[in-house]
Amino acid sequence: MRASGQPNPPSPSGRTPARSNSGATTGSNEPNPFPPLRHVLSNPFVLTVTVLAVILTVVSTVFAAADADGDALIGNGMFAGPMLATFAVVTQVLWRRGGNVLDTLRRTMVYSPVVAFLTAAAGFVTTWVPSVAGAMASSRRPSGFHYWFEEPHPFVLPFLAGWFLGMLAGLVATLLVVLIFAYRRPRDFAAANMNDLSPKHAVRVRRANIALAWLLILVFLVPTLIVWGAEEARAGSILEAAQNTLLLFTDPGSYLADAAWIVGLALIPVGIGLTIFIVRTQRVDRAARRAAGVPVGLSAQDDDAERSA
Repeated sequence: MRASGQPNPPSPSGRTPARSNSGATTGSNEPNPFPPLRHVLSNPFVLTVTVLAVILTVVSTVFAAADADGDALIGNGMFAGPMLATFAVVTQVLWRRGGNVLDTLRRTMVYSPVVAFLTAAAGFVTTWVPSVAGAMASSRRPSGFHYWFEEPHPFVLPFLAGWFLGMLAGLVATLLVVLIFAYRRPRDFAAANMNDLSPKHAVRVRRANIALAWLLILVFLVPTLIVWGAEEARAGSILEAAQNTLLLFTDPGSYLADAAWIVGLALIPVGIGLTIFIVRTQRVDRAARRAAGVPVGLSAQDDDAERSA
């Protein structure tokens, strides 16, 4: 019997078999791209941002109580807290060691309702403070109107508004993270997108993923420009809006919506071109995508066959 400390005997071919190293295959030393949610929510940065959002809400509630006409901009802080906090928490992925671009979506979905609930609860409790409640009551108009507080102790509306704005901010932050990953951390982006990580396809994959990042931005930007522009434009038709766009620099306030409408329409062929470029350029890891149960993509190039050739 061979002692446990003795090296492995040589094989018949004269080579010494490699000793197994379970630690090398488990990846236990690698950062987990999806840490448990309790670790995310208890992260010092996340806790600090959350506390600041709550403080902003409390301060805004105090000042808004005496502002029946809505003249003070600080009242918007009651809704800005969840938005700013979610944006900060999502962008933390950029500098987190081992941060994964897919983690941005999870942070957006999970953290935004949490911070919205906490800030809404803080504002609700603040309205019960006698001095705040007194300022709110004395500043109301005889009709009972108050710009910030339709009811004396609101909770549902601030919670839903904070949640919505937080989700919106998280989406914007996600698009920003995707764009930065595509340029600055192309291999991490390719791994998250299940692309072929072989060196011979590195340049093609990076270009395709940069195009994908811009395409994702256009997916949200184009409808926003078209819908808002068409609703707010002075023009009644696309042709008239195009003519008004030429007047943008002479009177930006009057023709900004017209220009947005035209720019949104002009970006549609750009998005189509990016889609064609991505399909023709990307190289996906078909085996990894099949194993994960996701579509292998539209590329006609069989990357598995090429890699095994």
